[in-house]
Amino acid sequence: MSTSISGNVRLTYGVHTHNETFNTSTTALKFGNKSHDYVAGGDRATYSAGTGQALATVDSDEGLLLIKNTNTVGSLSVSLDNGSNFPIKVPAGAVNLVSVATGPVKVKTDIAGHTNHTVSSVTTTGVITFAAAITTAGTYEMTANAAPDHTSAGPTFIMKTTTDGSTTGTVYELDGKTVKDLNTGSVYTGSTHVNLASIADYRFTLTEA
Repeated sequence: MSTSISGNVRLTYGVHTHNETFNTSTTALKFGNKSHDYVAGGDRATYSAGTGQALATVDSDEGLLLIKNTNTVGSLSVSLDNGSNFPIKVPAGAVNLVSVATGPVKVKTDIAGHTNHTVSSVTTTGVITFAAAITTAGTYEMTANAAPDHTSAGPTFIMKTTTDGSTTGTVYELDGKTVKDLNTGSVYTGSTHVNLASIADYRFTLTEA
């Protein structure tokens, strides 16, 4: 017995529209694979110079992967061969539907972070200015170092910058939506040093073949 798989994909690019409907099914059940499974969920990808983070696994050969990059800034890199290559770059807010074939699927961001990055100024409206440029635009977890303004590492916020090489970004609470006032109460000051770690949030469904 097989499990049916169906879907509809609609792409609009300027004045061009492409719409496709598909219907297929998994391979039949057998002694070595007695059920058809899928996994679904969401998580946060981080930077890796290597093979990245495992997305999830299913019992048999991996089939279709539907994945959305829920970032508003910064791409998500996806590997279909256990991290050997990352040919898929899902832009912020975009969705990808792909046949996996081999797997396992792995994810990561390609943006290396910044360590001990010096803050120049902060405002009540979430604007933060650094003494040196942020090399690549994206979404970052930003954590203050223990010195000079904090007795321990933290607090942590989300910082987004939209232009490569910019010294200015916007800071949010950990929900990535609520602008953070860093100025009132001197949460950060003009001498705070921070670590910036690139992130990409995503949600997905992965089926068996």
